[in-house]
Amino acid sequence: MGLSEVAEPGAAYRARNFPLILVATAILSMQMPILIAISALAGSYLAPHPTMATVPLALQMFGNFLFATPISLFMGRYGRQKGILLGVVLSIIGSLFCVYALYSNQFVVLLIGHVLLGIATAAYAFMRFAASDSASERWKPMAISLSMSMGLLSALLGPSLVGVVKDFGGVIPFVGSYLALAGVAVVGALPVLGLDLPPALKKDQQVKGLIASLKVLRRPAVWSATACAGLSFGFMTMQMSPTPLAMEYCGFSVGQSSDVIRWHLVAMFGPSFVTGYIIRRIGTTSVMVLGLLILAAAGLIGALSVEIWAFYVALILLGVGWNFGFIGATSRLVEVVAPEDAPLAQGANDSVVALVSAICALSTGVLFSTVGWAGLSLSALPLLLGLALWLVVSGIRGRSPAYASQ
Repeated sequence: MGLSEVAEPGAAYRARNFPLILVATAILSMQMPILIAISALAGSYLAPHPTMATVPLALQMFGNFLFATPISLFMGRYGRQKGILLGVVLSIIGSLFCVYALYSNQFVVLLIGHVLLGIATAAYAFMRFAASDSASERWKPMAISLSMSMGLLSALLGPSLVGVVKDFGGVIPFVGSYLALAGVAVVGALPVLGLDLPPALKKDQQVKGLIASLKVLRRPAVWSATACAGLSFGFMTMQMSPTPLAMEYCGFSVGQSSDVIRWHLVAMFGPSFVTGYIIRRIGTTSVMVLGLLILAAAGLIGALSVEIWAFYVALILLGVGWNFGFIGATSRLVEVVAPEDAPLAQGANDSVVALVSAICALSTGVLFSTVGWAGLSLSALPLLLGLALWLVVSGIRGRSPAYASQ
């Protein structure tokens, strides 16, 4: 992580762990773009009614929401490595369930498979916290940021892999894609097996009562970081999802909308190479506020124009705003939560993010059909500006841990 860390305690295991975490993150993160590409199509293939095509994706998100906190608590007790490997096992089993569902034409089995895949996705999301664990205090924001940058590689490789394996199952579609998911999990487990992560919480830290532990969630620095992460993810989902449909209504081609989404994905993950450095310069709270304001700008531009340039600018700003808001919030959470409270706080954070994302994904169709693209783009503006204003006037500082004071 840097020449200055050579003499620091733990520098040896950090130097070994961090590259392995980056490789594992790049591989295991491919699960999400693959599932986004095939879940609705597979659901449509097996669903008893066309309206149920998106149920697998919805249950996948619900599995993520329901199990994010238990998995985080499991990691706090048994270590990050075992928690991530649990996700690998569930990913393999879930993928094979989906393969069996396609061969046996059983929609319910497909749903079970997607719930398991959602739980696995929840486990993989904690890789960013594993990256933070493997860095010194000074380098934690950059460790989180660089681990998130691996999402760019996953976003580019995942859909490409779907195209390569799509015909593997012969006349039965999507079999190859789900088998590829299982293969991705197996390959991604290899660098995880090589990790030498910090030990799990000591026994005297694990006996802390549940009521006492829940107090950490009431601290302004904690819930504001969670609110920023959830709102950033939720609005990004809400504006990104209907973009191809909105562009089609405006007369643009599928190729043009695909290019807009491609640049949006680049804007989501590309800034991660420098977001950590920006956090070090101006602080986590400032980056959170900047992310929320950029997301608000994306909504405004989306509402003001439906020209091709407006779609490009809005979706690029949407990606950058998500990056700053989500990574800033993650770094803030690491700063202000003591190690013994981290499993509960991090799990609750990811549960909120999953719940808000699921609600936004389900409400997008209703908003788009009732208030249109402009109304949808402006729908979260009061929340984005309100949270940004609260962060500014609250006086919460983003540079030093505040375990005792907040």
